[in-house]
Amino acid sequence: MKKIFTGIVLSVLFLIACNKNGGDRVVPPGQLSIAGKWNVDSVNVFFFDATGSLDSSEIGYPIADLKYPLYFQFNGDQSWSESLAAGLDTTVVAEGIYNYASNNTFTLIYPDANPARKVEPCKIISLSNSSFIFSKQVSTVFNGTEPGYIKYVFRLTK
Repeated sequence: MKKIFTGIVLSVLFLIACNKNGGDRVVPPGQLSIAGKWNVDSVNVFFFDATGSLDSSEIGYPIADLKYPLYFQFNGDQSWSESLAAGLDTTVVAEGIYNYASNNTFTLIYPDANPARKVEPCKIISLSNSSFIFSKQVSTVFNGTEPGYIKYVFRLTK
């Protein structure tokens, strides 16, 4: 009888713990959309050479001299834009469409870019109701001859 009672009590406690809304829980991307306006809290930029070695350089955002906030707008119709809010005016830095590739990846498509930069795969690191972290890598050439890539990690909030 004690085992049955203990089992019931543990089951009830487990169900109660699972049903609590403990603030801003992380939800699998398949259940939560990236649609909405996301303010950029930080961007880290990492530089890698062709062998995959990390250059010692790292640039972080926000930069002290930057007076205008950066944000991403992902719309329900799969369009997106990256903008700088400059007072009442807003400057669009980039825009295009996005597609989900899987539960943890999506693709940014730049219709007006050259073919090498037209499609950028992105990885969703985490996504919740108010926080979104994603990364993307862009191929580049350093010093005009050395191939490599740049990795961006965006930390966004609503």
